[in-house]
Amino acid sequence: MDIDISESDLAFEEEVLRNSFKLKGWLRYLDHKRDAPVRTVSVIYERALRSLPGSYKLWHMYLGHRTGQLRGKNPLQFSDEVRKTELCSERALLLLHKMPELWLKYIRFMRVQADVTRTRRVCDRALRALPVTQHARVWRMYLRFAEHVGGHTAHHVYARYLRAWPEESERLVDYCESHEEWNAMTLALVKVLDNTGFRSSRGTTEYGLWVRLAHVLRVHARDLQGWDVERVMRDGIGRFADQAGALWAALGEWHAGQGDVERARDVYEEAVTSVRTVRDFALVFDAYAEFEQATVAAELEHDVERGRTGVRTALRLVQLERLLERRAFLASDVELREITHSV
Repeated sequence: MDIDISESDLAFEEEVLRNSFKLKGWLRYLDHKRDAPVRTVSVIYERALRSLPGSYKLWHMYLGHRTGQLRGKNPLQFSDEVRKTELCSERALLLLHKMPELWLKYIRFMRVQADVTRTRRVCDRALRALPVTQHARVWRMYLRFAEHVGGHTAHHVYARYLRAWPEESERLVDYCESHEEWNAMTLALVKVLDNTGFRSSRGTTEYGLWVRLAHVLRVHARDLQGWDVERVMRDGIGRFADQAGALWAALGEWHAGQGDVERARDVYEEAVTSVRTVRDFALVFDAYAEFEQATVAAELEHDVERGRTGVRTALRLVQLERLLERRAFLASDVELREITHSV
């Protein structure tokens, strides 16, 4: 590791030889050689670390120097330098394994190498080495890496993360939604709702989570497999009898989306006669009316294709008219249920 020493370097060389265990001398020397060739600077770092192997400042600067030289370069073309930088990081962590910034620097460097297994192992080692108070910093980077990789790796990492931070379960829900993994999103929401002790870090209420689950079940029903949608939604309706309007509407829309018009009508009828608040009644009734209007429009379109008006169209129109006529009576019935002492 010999380097050429110029006359301007002699004073610095004398200082570090005379006081090799003083950090300031090495820092002055490194600052003096900041524009020197990469190999020359690396040699000075190595000499300094032989004298001061436990210096966090020197290791931090040295690793920054080495990773900076590889920034933007193809790791396959510079595999030798990449390997040397990894070994330097390992040497640093052998002595300073309780320093979170060195672990984070190492993880950032490994992420660029696109080696999923080795990067995951470095993250795991960081979590084992650092105190629990520092884990949040590692997890932020670990989760970004897992989300970028996706697939089983992401779900495995999230499963570990949520064992430590269950209040962050909505982050997994968001990840599944962004990647259109509707089965996994539904499962994540069900697990959260089954956990009676769950407290959202975002302040989301249990009812809000149920509404989100109902939306997924309604909109992406065709993409879900193995779910008893009606049973799940009715479970939510039973839990929130005073706020069940949105869930009733979602259940009716789900049946309509499945093409089961009569079952959808039965659900809406059950809803308008069982909701307990005027607000829920208005929400359900509007959904019911839109459903009936949609069925009438579908029948009219079918009649246009056939060139004549069918009996089914007339029946649908009668059903819609009767529903609109019943609104005042149904609303009064709800008000009586809402104010139990009203006569």
